[in-house]
Amino acid sequence: MRFDEFAQRHNLAVSPIDRFDGFVVEVGLPQGWYPFESTTGMRIWVCRTDPRSDVFCANAVLTTHRVEAKLDADEVFAMLAEQQLGSVPCTHEQTRTLSAATEGPGVVGVLTMQIDDKLGAIDSLTRTRIIANPQETMFSQLTVTALQDSTANRANIWLTVRLRDGAGPTAPSSYAGSTLTDAWGDNR
Repeated sequence: MRFDEFAQRHNLAVSPIDRFDGFVVEVGLPQGWYPFESTTGMRIWVCRTDPRSDVFCANAVLTTHRVEAKLDADEVFAMLAEQQLGSVPCTHEQTRTLSAATEGPGVVGVLTMQIDDKLGAIDSLTRTRIIANPQETMFSQLTVTALQDSTANRANIWLTVRLRDGAGPTAPSSYAGSTLTDAWGDNR
């Protein structure tokens, strides 16, 4: 079942948000990626150095939502994955993983997909972070999409959600190189 169908069936209030109370949402992007657009609950970056941008510009989309109910994180990830797979025709799942988060509470999910399009094969990778507490469930998704044959740098794009006052890595330890770091959320 798709998450949007689940939310509707159970009459859940799902709201786009710019803050995870008590947490900081951070995105790291390599050089050449720039903010394109933002609105409540969503930010978009594009790779201006993508040599295939005349056909399809590599992009990264961050969405953050809050559900006014405690939900099972494993089930939420499965439904979000099904929703993504069903939202674009000719989309095929490549891999799906879910594990405990290392920089704080919750789980981290990764979904890789291939989209067969008239423009060519499109690769899409989504990193999801889900945090549930007794009153609510918060989730953040960073989806990076590019033509499969694009040389746009997609390797060093990351998402982390950490406790605001907690110590923890702001990027995966394997990260190397220059980056644009964009913190979003409760970063007082």
